[in-house]
Amino acid sequence: MSSNKNNFRRSVLFAGNSGFMKESLKEKLEKEGWDVVGAGEDSFKLYNPQIVVYFAGRDCGQDMLQVLYAARQYHAGRFLYVTGAGARQEYSEEFVLAWSREHGVQSSVVILPEVFGKGMSSDDSVIARFFCAACEQEKFQLHGRDDVPVPVLYSEDAAYAILMIIQQELKQERIAVSSEEAMSFMQVVLTVNGFVNLPQVEIMGQGKEFSWAAAENAANGNGDCYELKLKPKYRAAEMLKPVYEWYATHGGAGAADTGSQAGTADGDDREPEQASEKENSRLEKYKPYLENIGLFVVIVILSLLQGKTPVNSATGLDIAYIYIIIMGILYGKKQSLPAVLPSMALLTWGLLNQHGELASIFYVPENMFHYSTYLFLGVFTGYISDSWRGQVNSLGYKLNHFARRYSFLQENYQKSIEIKDKLYHQIINSDDSIGWLYGIIRQLDTVEVEDIFTQAAAVTGRIMGTQNVAIYVMGKDQFYLRQKVRLGDRTAQLPHSRRTEDNPYIMDMLANHHLFVNHGLQLGLPDLAAPIIYAGRMIAVIEIYGMNFEQWSIYQQNLLSVTARLISMAMGKAYLYEEGIQSRRFVPQTRILQPEEFAKLEKGLRTRAALQENVRNMLLELSCAGMSYQELDNKLSGAIRQEDAVGLKEDRVFLLLHDVDDTGMQLIRQRLLHRGIDVLESRELV
Repeated sequence: MSSNKNNFRRSVLFAGNSGFMKESLKEKLEKEGWDVVGAGEDSFKLYNPQIVVYFAGRDCGQDMLQVLYAARQYHAGRFLYVTGAGARQEYSEEFVLAWSREHGVQSSVVILPEVFGKGMSSDDSVIARFFCAACEQEKFQLHGRDDVPVPVLYSEDAAYAILMIIQQELKQERIAVSSEEAMSFMQVVLTVNGFVNLPQVEIMGQGKEFSWAAAENAANGNGDCYELKLKPKYRAAEMLKPVYEWYATHGGAGAADTGSQAGTADGDDREPEQASEKENSRLEKYKPYLENIGLFVVIVILSLLQGKTPVNSATGLDIAYIYIIIMGILYGKKQSLPAVLPSMALLTWGLLNQHGELASIFYVPENMFHYSTYLFLGVFTGYISDSWRGQVNSLGYKLNHFARRYSFLQENYQKSIEIKDKLYHQIINSDDSIGWLYGIIRQLDTVEVEDIFTQAAAVTGRIMGTQNVAIYVMGKDQFYLRQKVRLGDRTAQLPHSRRTEDNPYIMDMLANHHLFVNHGLQLGLPDLAAPIIYAGRMIAVIEIYGMNFEQWSIYQQNLLSVTARLISMAMGKAYLYEEGIQSRRFVPQTRILQPEEFAKLEKGLRTRAALQENVRNMLLELSCAGMSYQELDNKLSGAIRQEDAVGLKEDRVFLLLHDVDDTGMQLIRQRLLHRGIDVLESRELV
């Protein structure tokens, strides 16, 4: 039943870099009941994250400022700045902490040791840089010492460390994660050399300021760090091989980018695509120049055909104008202005063919005006084309911006619908909702005592999610309890009556009115039992048997306690009603039910029989010839059980036996015969 509960989930917002760790951390957080969202324009406003995890990178200043501002504006509960020991930017750490103190945002700087894993870029760790160099068969230079063991973590363990910080709500300003497993760089090289030939490693420098040594310093802390010691699930020495094989499969230096952006796609399939993209980009780059040259060649050919001049002698049309206009329309000033110079050269060539002297060409004002029209046309068409293209690009940018916003809003609209559905199911259909409980408890809305016992057993079974329920009624002297209702196979062997003093758990409930829980799992005792209290005294006991493992919880105990109280309220109302009509229920001065009351009892037992298995109710017609009802009642006293009833039906007297077997029937017949009462007819009540 608890699996049907739908609760609100807290949210964590991821920002910054380190995409290689986001997926593994996201998976772990979601298993713990968190919703993980990415940073977007309205992420803070829509998701109201309780925690912001910012993964530091080489260049994250402006982006980090925006995230910090949004975290303060929308009252995020906590800000975690996660950085690696080998790529620390202490000024960024100090800024985050100082800014947080100033604005009242609880922040922590989480310093990870040397971390390696699939999808890491060469900037993320020394091991990743080493693997990338090895896959590219390049020399690798280690800046630092190679014989100093430092803490090393596989990326999955690093994600688990951040999960621990979130779950344990560690509030120290600096938290340095330290692994119990330490390796020197030489051990890493020797381990990897066991399954692949690696390139030569060159060591440069001997100082703590270098990246590999910085990992040790960060893990040990410098006085103001809280050290989180982590026992890793994955041994670093065992994970080096699969991680290196991943880098080798995904192309060395490009592995991290392809891994973080495209998941686990095959690197061999990606290489032809990347080569094709490079060729296409190169072609797009030189295409305008090739078209410019090609169109100019066409203009030259046309000029040769019309007398070695671009100006047509018949129409006076200069085809160079067409050349400049076409290039300006297609590519703007970038190609219209370069088209001006070839056009001028072509015109000069045509004029030389006509006049023969270069100096004379420039002395003619018409020729100079012709040259200036080329320049004017190139500038004008280029400006118009660039202006138009800028407007189109602006509209396209706006359209893309609106499309992204629409997609973002559509996604959040769908998430709002999901949340609404969760709330709806929790309020209306959830197994522990008020509406659901009220719908079941309404079955107790009756003043008939027998109906209340029947419905109480059914209601308890449904609410508690079990089929094995028994209800015992306390006798007036409180020395005995008699079984009133039993449901399920596990209750078939329970006794029909019990002595109070023989059952310590009943004595405890009688004295303290507390719930009984069978913590010791003792045989013969109920798993749970709750007293039914009326007017300050225990009048009945509800017992539950055969509970499943997942039902042993405080939640189930509280649920039974609430159910018992609701049943007590309903029974109290029924007892008050029964006391009010007591004089009308029985034949005067007897315990023989009037016909109307006896019919109600029959109906109640038939309803109860529909819920029970292997329960037989018998109806016996008694002979009372020569006896008054008072004399018959006196003779029946002590001959029948407390749960049995005598009543009138069609001016005849009937004895109704509840849950009786053949042995019990034979015993009751003998008692009746011994007291001079004959049984005229017996039949099962169905």
